This record gives sequence, C-alpha cells and structure tokens, in this order.
Amino acid sequence: MSYIYLYEHGAKISVQNNRIVVEQKRANLTRSIPIEGVESVCIIGEVAFTSPCIKEFLGRGIQLTWLSPSGEFFGKLSGTNHQNVLREAAQFDARYDEAFCLEMAKKWTGAKMRNQRTLLRRYSRFRDADVQAEIDAIGQCIDGIESSPSINALMGHEGVAARHYFSALSRLTEPDFRFDKRTRQPPRDPFNSMLSFAYTLLLHEINVAVSSRGLHPYVGCMHALRNGHPALCSDLMEEWRPVIADSLVMSVVAKQSIKINEFDPPDSRGGVYLKPDACKRFLAEYEEKLRVQAKYLSYADFPVSFRRAIELQTGQFVKALEARDASIYQGVIIR
Repeated sequence: MSYIYLYEHGAKISVQNNRIVVEQKRANLTRSIPIEGVESVCIIGEVAFTSPCIKEFLGRGIQLTWLSPSGEFFGKLSGTNHQNVLREAAQFDARYDEAFCLEMAKKWTGAKMRNQRTLLRRYSRFRDADVQAEIDAIGQCIDGIESSPSINALMGHEGVAARHYFSALSRLTEPDFRFDKRTRQPPRDPFNSMLSFAYTLLLHEINVAVSSRGLHPYVGCMHALRNGHPALCSDLMEEWRPVIADSLVMSVVAKQSIKINEFDPPDSRGGVYLKPDACKRFLAEYEEKLRVQAKYLSYADFPVSFRRAIELQTGQFVKALEARDASIYQGVIIR
C-alpha cells in the first residue's frame, strides 16, 4: 500500500486513466502516479481536488487527511467501505468495562515507558551526558504500573516518567536543539516543533489503521472522551511514540538533515515551525522510517515494516476487544 503526502501550495489534484495527477500551474509542472494500491493521501497546505477525484477516492476507500503547514489536524474524509457498526458498539460497551480498560492502559503505558528507557540507554552510550538518574526514575515508574488501581493512578506514573524522559532526552541531543521541557499547542522550540509534527503524522498513520478495521477512532480505553480528540488513536499511539517519533527526531538532528536555521521565527502565539523545504525533507525522513523493518512483534518471527506493525497491532486490539480479553494484546517493546 502507498501513502501520499501533498505539500504543494496551489496544486490541483485529479484522477485520469487510473492515475492520480498533480498539476502545479505556477511551476508549469505535472506529475502522476498509479492510483492502485494507494491507501491514504495527506494534504498539507492549500491543495485543490476535483469532484470526480474525491468521488474516486471515496469509492476506493482512500482516506484524505488535511493538516496545516504547522502540523495542525483539520480533519479527514473517508468512505463507508470499512464501517463496522457492531465493532463500534463493542467499543462503546468496552469503554465502561473498567477492568478491561485498565489492563489495556497498562499494556500501552508499560510499553511506552520501557521504550523510553531503552531509547535513553541507546543514546547515552554515544553522548557525554549522565542520564542514569532519569533512567532509574523511569524504572521506578514502570514498577508502579502493575499495582496501579486505576487509570488515573497509572497516568500519574506516566506523567512522572515523561518529565524525567524529556529532561534526559534534551541533554542527549545536539546543543543547538536542546530544550527546557516538552511544549505543545504550540511547540516553542525547534526540537518540540519536530516532535509535535512527528506525533501528528503518527496519529494520522494510526487513524488510517483504525478506520480501515471498522473501529471508531474517538472511542478509546485510556484517554478521556472529549470532542475532537481521537482517543483510540492516542491509546494505540503510546507505545509507538519513542519507537518511531522520538527516535526519528533524534536521528534527523544527529544526521543534520534538519538544521537549526530551518525554522520560522516564533509566530504570534510563540509557536516555532519548520520552513516549507525542511518540512518536505522531514516528511521524507518520516516515510523512510515507516518503511524500516524490524522484529518487534512478539507474535511474529519475521521482520515487518513499522507501518505494517502498526496495522498488525491494531488488529491485535480488535481481537482483544471482541474477546474482551486484554491478555491477547502484547505491547511493542524495543530492545
């Protein structure tokens, strides 16, 4: 399956002869790709679609997602090909099963914290920074997971671990990209800007996997229900944050794929965002990351890409949901 990112201001998208055609009138440039196998199209900025194109996408089950150039999620358009009202009903029912939701939350947060600790250990081998205290503190939070009597208590451990994690992560990155703390809505420094953008892209990735399996993206087990927040996507995203998003940002900084002067000055809200050309390179790095193959799934003895692993983990959640048995789901833990 192919995922397409369109960051071409003023471009017009159409479908001709089973090919997606992108026209840039200002640059007098036209490109096209086969529509077969395309699963998702993500639009960043001002892009126009013809009505027949949208109809073709809906008929083929191709999901359209709109993001702002700063990474803000506007919304999505998808057909009814994968709608499964019985599965959605099971989600709503499971939402009020406190024991099931707590066990699922422990799976996600436990995997996330272990992956955070592993990432710190990896980078501390090559950096002149002592983060052992933070690694030990995260370990104490991990020890408190199983005894947590509620999701609120569990989230307390998660919050403490996050503060230690980002404090250590800042000291392990390049000096120009160090930051005081995790900031969001808006991100107030270059490192946080890339983290937020990576999290938005990852959330979009999981939204596609969730929707394709007939799940309701806004009804989860751990994150609170609120309008406009895809709680299930946030739940499933937890274990992948360090594995995909955080490691991606650390990598592009270490490789100098993105430099400190490739960010716009703070906007009126204090938000810092990538310049257009740097944003396109970041998207390319993200896509390359999703194609990396690894053996991180406990139930698969063969390597799969991170994109495929996200799909398979979403399928594992479906099995756990329909059986109402959290033990079916095994979190992704890197080594």
